[in-house]
Amino acid sequence: MARRGSGSFIITGGMPEPKPRYVSLSLGKAGVRTLVTLLDQGYGPSGVHMASVTVGGPVAAGTAFDPDDIAEHHWRLHIQPRDQWRREILHSGG
Repeated sequence: MARRGSGSFIITGGMPEPKPRYVSLSLGKAGVRTLVTLLDQGYGPSGVHMASVTVGGPVAAGTAFDPDDIAEHHWRLHIQPRDQWRREILHSGG
């Protein structure tokens, strides 16, 4: 993608806020966000859109966390004009 100068690399994760009860999981989720930032710094200038979609609840069809709705976030990130790129979208089910 970097050689071609275009493309999208989108990571999906959960747990939008750190939780003291889940320290190790919270650290992992923070690591995902940091990974996206670092990949963006490395590959964004060459035209590759790096982003994450953070899902704030259990994914299930027909709910506020329907996979089709979450997929729409991925699509919108992928087709964003370069001057409007976002690195993260939070799907909170609302």
